[in-house]
Amino acid sequence: MNNDYHQLKKAKGKTARLGVWVIIGLIIVFGLILVRFTQSGSQKQNLFGGMPSKEDAYEVAKTIVEPSIKGDNISFSDEGFEFGKRSDSIYVIRSYADVTTEDGSESRQYFNVTLKYNGGLATKANNWELQALQLQ
Repeated sequence: MNNDYHQLKKAKGKTARLGVWVIIGLIIVFGLILVRFTQSGSQKQNLFGGMPSKEDAYEVAKTIVEPSIKGDNISFSDEGFEFGKRSDSIYVIRSYADVTTEDGSESRQYFNVTLKYNGGLATKANNWELQALQLQ
């Protein structure tokens, strides 16, 4: 009977040690997630992707507008764009592009683009839906 008590105590000790290691492992995993979450604020995109910035929306707008502009050499204005939001995922971009044609003439093409962000990586044009495009 005395021997059974010691074996039972020994078996419970192994189970308790295993439980302690599991708890320590969970604390470490939680700590790593917490550190990753707190550091994500200083990065361009947060842990879950977040909403795109106005610069992301403008870069996508340039790739969408470029095929619609007729000309050989197209130079977009990086500092002169206007940005607006209609709702959480609807972005309106207004800007211009300087266009040089084959005969060497230069012109300035103004455009308004309305884009809907569908989620995913903000820099991929496939994650955006063109709502409206106006060339002026």
